[in-house]
Amino acid sequence: MRFLCSAMVLCMIFMHAYPLFAQQSADQTLQSVLEQVYDQQASAGENDEAAEEWEDQLESYLQHPLDLNQATAEQLAVFPFLNTLQIQALLSYRRLLGAFTSVYELQAIPGWDISTIRQILPFVRVNENTGSSFSNATSPSFQWLSRYQRVIPRSWGYIKTTGSRYIGSPDAWLNKWQLRSTHFRAGLIAEKDAGEPFFRSFNSQGFDHIGFYLAYIGNTILRQAVVGDYEINMGQGLINWQSFSLNHSAYALQIEKNNMPLRVHTGTAENGYYRGIALQLQEHNWQQTCFVSLISPDVYWDSADGHRIITSWDETGYHRTSTENSHRHVLQLLSAGAQMRYRFSSGHVAVNSVYHHLSIPMQRRNQTYNQYAFAGDQLYNISLDYAWSVAMHHFFGEAAWSSNRRIAFLQGWMMSISKPISIGSLLRYYPKDYHTLYANGFSESGETANETGWYAATEMRWPRLQVYAYADLFHFPWWRYQISGPMTGTDDLCRIDWKMFTSASTTQQLTTQIRYRRRAKDLKTTEGKKPIPTDLWQYTLGWAYETSHWWLTLRGYANWFQQADTIHSRGLACYAEVRHQPWRRFYWDSRIAWFQVPDYEARIYTYERTVRYMFSLPYYYHKGWRGYLVLHYAAGRHVQMDLRWTTTWYSDQNQIGSGLDRIDGSLKHQLIIQMIWKM
Repeated sequence: MRFLCSAMVLCMIFMHAYPLFAQQSADQTLQSVLEQVYDQQASAGENDEAAEEWEDQLESYLQHPLDLNQATAEQLAVFPFLNTLQIQALLSYRRLLGAFTSVYELQAIPGWDISTIRQILPFVRVNENTGSSFSNATSPSFQWLSRYQRVIPRSWGYIKTTGSRYIGSPDAWLNKWQLRSTHFRAGLIAEKDAGEPFFRSFNSQGFDHIGFYLAYIGNTILRQAVVGDYEINMGQGLINWQSFSLNHSAYALQIEKNNMPLRVHTGTAENGYYRGIALQLQEHNWQQTCFVSLISPDVYWDSADGHRIITSWDETGYHRTSTENSHRHVLQLLSAGAQMRYRFSSGHVAVNSVYHHLSIPMQRRNQTYNQYAFAGDQLYNISLDYAWSVAMHHFFGEAAWSSNRRIAFLQGWMMSISKPISIGSLLRYYPKDYHTLYANGFSESGETANETGWYAATEMRWPRLQVYAYADLFHFPWWRYQISGPMTGTDDLCRIDWKMFTSASTTQQLTTQIRYRRRAKDLKTTEGKKPIPTDLWQYTLGWAYETSHWWLTLRGYANWFQQADTIHSRGLACYAEVRHQPWRRFYWDSRIAWFQVPDYEARIYTYERTVRYMFSLPYYYHKGWRGYLVLHYAAGRHVQMDLRWTTTWYSDQNQIGSGLDRIDGSLKHQLIIQMIWKM
């Protein structure tokens, strides 16, 4: 009887399958997903280097599609267009009705709309006779990526002959080698940033940054073992989260963090990861992750009574001058931790712990906003997190404790009202003196401390119309940088995507987005500095036309900033972008943008297409034009070559940048050349 019902469902689905499941090429699909996600982050002005690792993970699913019959919630969470309710609906469907027999069954899952299914199709498959979600990756694959960058003309830091200057050349060079197989992964990363010396001065070893990892992936009790660089993700990020995650994006219900507890670090970020040994074990419903790490992060330091103290972290990763190089190899950070998780049919519960020991104590500079910051040479955190789905509801949360006996918590809830409509909310409480080193909980400020807030969101997804909206009310109970006192603010967003026309080969889409942010910033008054409320309105309107070989995008931006009754500024920008793929192995992409943003507070962030595995999210400031051209050519199955040329012209400036990055003139160019060799 069950087989007969399944057959009837599949027959009805297949009758409408062709227009619904017409697929793009793999590369086109990946670029579309990346552009949509990065564009959401652009509205927030967020630039996350961890995004390149997330892109690498999506690329691996294109090469080795994820088996829907074995996929876990953590693996499905890598797709940003899937919210937690959709993931839980898929898992419940599979648990109740058994293994999938076709990808066309996705249409029968409650809460899954056609737009979402189209996006996920290239990344998944159905294999009824598999014991591993990557079992088709039986043969090893090797990839070498080499990327060269240079900014033209040279900045003042390369021209100076005395005083502080950049010691190295203005050339940047990155090499990444990766080996993958069913049970093993290995990688080596070698990077030289612009301005860093190469085989000379204080960098006699050549590349400034060397990263590596060796990982074993098993399907017995030992699920994963990593030696080298890795990332640890626990709970909702209240004590440790090092991988990429969305925060206040137009995917309004992307509020629950759900990633694999242990992941190798494949990106070029020189901070925010561990280096050492990590293990992941699993026996039936029990899963344990443990790690030990010893790293030497860059820090700003000072001397007090003849002893060194750490004043803050240096997260730039640059070592171009003698001063920047003095931030290296000062501190040794020993970290260890573990997670014990129990899974049940409708969720999980887990206990997490992290311990840090600093070889040199930390003592923040004597500023009022640092009064409650962490000080000392030891720090540990413990937390309890859970997730539970029942009927059409999903609950998740985490409660965390820091070594100074402060408790932080986060509680979230989501509900599917009907197939197209879902709602959710999140409550968070982070005390002003709550201490962690690598926390990344849901927040407005980007810090998991000194913040309370309530977030509410909804998503409405119909076949041709999608509406995303959220409202976030937050409060900072203590001072922050450039905010001399407590403050209350709000962050609200509404985005509408309307597919005006859709067929098997052509799509037209209209996008409009409004975002309002109310915060505060210090303003000099006769009584000294006072935090005065600021209002920022951000408007976006875009139109996109897409065929099998041509893509055309038009987009306009308008930002309006106000503080008190006397400070007003606005920013305007628009661009036109054309992409053409005349044949399968080659495409080009070109954009021309105009901007007029006289005030920095009204700056406009935009996502730009660039070479593979690179994140580009510049902002428009001043007045001028910006354009770029991207060329991509696949020379056979094994070699891909990319070239990107960018030019920015400022019509109101005779000098670009400041300090050592100053360029005399009104023109700035950037050249990027990249080659990827696969075998």
